[in-house]
Amino acid sequence: MTVDLIVNPASGPAMRRVPRHERVHHASRLLRAQGATTIRATETTASGDGVRAVRAAIAAGTDRVVVWGGDGTLNEVAGALLDTGTCLGVVPGGSGNGFARGLGLPLSIDASVAVAMHGQARDIDTGLVNGRAFLNLAGVGFDAAVADRVNTRNLRRGLRPYVTSILREWRTFELQRFRLRLDDAAPLELEAHFVVVCNGQQYGHGARIAPAAAFDDGLFDVVAVPRITASRLTRHGWRLFNGTIALVPGVFTGRARHVELSQERPLPIHLDGEVVGAEVARTFDVRPRSLRVMTPGV
Repeated sequence: MTVDLIVNPASGPAMRRVPRHERVHHASRLLRAQGATTIRATETTASGDGVRAVRAAIAAGTDRVVVWGGDGTLNEVAGALLDTGTCLGVVPGGSGNGFARGLGLPLSIDASVAVAMHGQARDIDTGLVNGRAFLNLAGVGFDAAVADRVNTRNLRRGLRPYVTSILREWRTFELQRFRLRLDDAAPLELEAHFVVVCNGQQYGHGARIAPAAAFDDGLFDVVAVPRITASRLTRHGWRLFNGTIALVPGVFTGRARHVELSQERPLPIHLDGEVVGAEVARTFDVRPRSLRVMTPGV
């Protein structure tokens, strides 16, 4: 089996077991042990490297693309794999690994490589927003501001930078007035700190913003979170981790195949944790079963 291996050595926290500069060698060794006969490896160093590697792999007739990286790396690689039928194997290497956790993938390197090679192929939905693909979550407002702070102002990775970024943004981020339309329903006017359109369930670290979301149901779960006050944080913050976020007073939830979202001023959006340009209005559409991913067998 020919495997194209794509590794982002900068993703996630540093691991004592596998130093960043040894990730390609380590993953290649594990892939050979699982039956890979030819391995073409790419180590990404800049945006676009993953896309180019996938296109070259497909042109050369790859059997599988295996990615070791975080949700942002997966977003880039998977965007080039959509509707090709080529299987994607995932070795979670990010800080939160929300996509991998949502699919029930193992987080250990050895086990995830085994699933990438011998798991069960599953066709899942992806999302498209203003021409850009996303796999897991797309958020506008406070959560995008937090993602931007984590990505641009923190050299460390892990849970602690997210917590400190949340606290810092919370002090200054303004409540937004959103206009939201789900499929053909009448538009809604909402005041919220952020709105997130969910294909998957969680940001990572077990923080489930859309606990009922499924990757293959043909629908988005849409969640709008009202003003985040100190009282709401202390009384209801734990609900983000036990699947009861919808019970927080003022939280809006809905489901749709097509979503229109706008607000009064341009705001950036995060797609699977990667922040992209500010816009006033966006449309989101489900792309049913457009990505084939290797998952644990039933």
